[in-house]
Amino acid sequence: MSAAVMGAPKVPRLRLPQGREALLLITLAVLVAGIGMFSHGAFWSRINLDNLFVSSAITLIPAIGMTVVILTGGIDVSTGSMLGLTAAIGGSCFAAGWSLAATVPVFLLAGAGLGLVNAVLIIKGKIPPVIATLGTLSIYRMIVFIVLGSNWITQIPPVLTRVFVVDHVLWLPVVALIALGFVIVASLYLRYFRWGRHVYALGNNEEAARLAGIRPERIKLAAYVMLGLLTGFAALLTLGQSPMVQTSTGSGFVLQVIAAVVLGGTSLSGGRGTMAGTLLGTLVVQVVDDGIVLLHIQPFWNGVALGVIILAAIGLSSRRDAGGM
Repeated sequence: MSAAVMGAPKVPRLRLPQGREALLLITLAVLVAGIGMFSHGAFWSRINLDNLFVSSAITLIPAIGMTVVILTGGIDVSTGSMLGLTAAIGGSCFAAGWSLAATVPVFLLAGAGLGLVNAVLIIKGKIPPVIATLGTLSIYRMIVFIVLGSNWITQIPPVLTRVFVVDHVLWLPVVALIALGFVIVASLYLRYFRWGRHVYALGNNEEAARLAGIRPERIKLAAYVMLGLLTGFAALLTLGQSPMVQTSTGSGFVLQVIAAVVLGGTSLSGGRGTMAGTLLGTLVVQVVDDGIVLLHIQPFWNGVALGVIILAAIGLSSRRDAGGM
């Protein structure tokens, strides 16, 4: 008697990249080949690859939370300011002589708390997500100026850089493996657990989800707090990559995160997207950024490239949602 007849659980099959993900893989391969050739091999140096993997991981970790938020039909444009404020709070603890073990929870709790503020404004205040987080974007950034004044925090423990950035496992920086682990866990949770199915249901039709017994408020609260928590962790890792906190820390970061998510195929209207797409979108964004540096292109073109990526990704998503693709 076959296992199917006996009712044995089916083993999930490995899904090969399709559609947008396959296109992203091709795009990534073309970018890597082109930059590798025109940079005269500098792209393939160990130092450059390590920097690329670390930068990608720092962007990818909050992008996981942003993917969930956008899947619910929301968005958070305060992520860069949130990262800057969390770095300022945690950096102040380092400057006061706190140990790494004592300060790590501060980063995580500060990020989660800022995410909670956004969630409360959106859920209880009934403020549209983009308006609420635009407001907190400005507020959080101003608090960074208040915390730091005109000073920089440079008392970052070297162990932070050594553990997360310098140390390698399987030829990858530790932080890159951590980010990949987060992607795998998030993918499995969205795909096979009830909460993940509720996230997609909420993004597709909130009223129908409510009638089906789903509590939209709880899903949104968890999504924004998770984004804040992951952003707090990314702030910690940022100080490992660049051991200082200044008032500009986190500036422009939200554009990278949103570009990675929407380029990866997550629909801004909610209910459609994958973590695999976000991973590939992050790599494309970071490879473009890396290529601009290696090819000695003026840095402002990075902002232009990000803008084009976001517009192109949203345009493709809109055509797909309208049935044009």
